[in-house]
Amino acid sequence: MPRTTSARCRFGAGLSLLVVAMLGGCATTIPETALRLPESTLDLRSMQTRALEAESENDILVATIAVLQDMEFNIERIEKPLGVITASKVTDADSAGEKTGLFFLDMLCAIGGGSGCDAMSTAQDDQHITLTMVVLPSLSNSNEYKVRITIQRVIYDKMDRIKVLERIDDPETYRQIFENLRKSLFIQVGNK
Repeated sequence: MPRTTSARCRFGAGLSLLVVAMLGGCATTIPETALRLPESTLDLRSMQTRALEAESENDILVATIAVLQDMEFNIERIEKPLGVITASKVTDADSAGEKTGLFFLDMLCAIGGGSGCDAMSTAQDDQHITLTMVVLPSLSNSNEYKVRITIQRVIYDKMDRIKVLERIDDPETYRQIFENLRKSLFIQVGNK
């Protein structure tokens, strides 16, 4: 019996050395550029972020809620201690040109005697837009806050299949939201 225990110990030690050797062979170095954000990410973050002056973070949150409701967003979640608001809305994504083209495609298919002529089911139907805003106090100025907004949308076809899933990168959209937010803050301060 002592020989079996000794054999097991040697086998276990040998197996451990083999595992360590295999893992050591898998070690690779991380390229220096792998941990850097691409320039496009920095441009996007710049477009999505603004510094706003307000007496408190709460003032910015209240003004944001007013702006989002004016834009027909439904407020889904407010995490006041974290300075986060999430809102969404569903709008029609139909395009008259797309519908016309798909209708004629279905007509040609039917005239040709084809079965399963259902191109219209691939037409865009609804788009679900989600907006998230994060407010952080500035480290340099007590009445300044950094506000970042991100917007995503999902477009579904008539069969409720995802047709498009994307981040909104339009600078004009962000400019308009921040302009409306500044106006809302100005009105809010005037009413105090």
